[in-house]
Amino acid sequence: MQNKFSFLVVCVMLFSCSSTKHSGKTASLPGNWQATPIVIDGDNKDWPSPYPNYDAQTMVAYATANDARNLYITMETGDEMTQVKILKRGLTVSIDTTGKKTPQFDINYPLANENEPLDMVRNDGQKTSLAKKQSEQKLNSLVQGANQFSLEGFPECAGGFMVHQVLPCGIKVKARIDEYKELVWEAVIPFKLIFGKDSLSASDAGKPISVCFAVNGFKSASTKSAGDNNGSMTNAPGMAGNNSRMRNPGPTTTNKNDPNQHLYNRTKTWKQFGLTYQH
Repeated sequence: MQNKFSFLVVCVMLFSCSSTKHSGKTASLPGNWQATPIVIDGDNKDWPSPYPNYDAQTMVAYATANDARNLYITMETGDEMTQVKILKRGLTVSIDTTGKKTPQFDINYPLANENEPLDMVRNDGQKTSLAKKQSEQKLNSLVQGANQFSLEGFPECAGGFMVHQVLPCGIKVKARIDEYKELVWEAVIPFKLIFGKDSLSASDAGKPISVCFAVNGFKSASTKSAGDNNGSMTNAPGMAGNNSRMRNPGPTTTNKNDPNQHLYNRTKTWKQFGLTYQH
């Protein structure tokens, strides 16, 4: 049973990782055996430096690792616009244990903060020192305020939670801005939740598992409001049902002349990894 508490239900308007049936063969990225458990604290000291995988379009780096009992996932970005989107519009990390592209389990964290206005940022080197300092302070404030998350699809562990909670199911999440101005995101998911068994065996070595990182963009002034109203309410403890997987909002408005266009772009990154096993 999850700890019950009362908190403000947040409307999460995320771009779902959902996709049509996956066709063709997807090459797995190499897995990484984790000899000692990774501490989920928003510090990437437990991970390879630099991260081994990078998506230039979405401007996020990512990695996974596993030991016999847990899957570890991390994402980081030093791009300020991407950090703003994640902290204000939210991030969904999805898992498909078949190695395809159909989300079975979702971690929504940070949740979208609809009360935060879009303060336009410039990513062209034109900021003054004062503006940079103010921007850093704002990002730190946002990440400190990202203290709620929600889970979907996990047995006996679905709904809304506080980041500081100790969940009986063993899932932990954390994000923070590190000393290098990188937004670091981490999570641990016990295999018993996604595979139905406490520990991997030798037969699981090389088994593909897919992870998706999805971020919704801001609505531009030229986007019709109807195009951004296809989200649904995230379930909090006590709310009926838990089938609140987000739908794909309307098309993204593109203006190549707008230096802030990246803020409006919805992005998702699906990658397949291979599980590792050691005695």
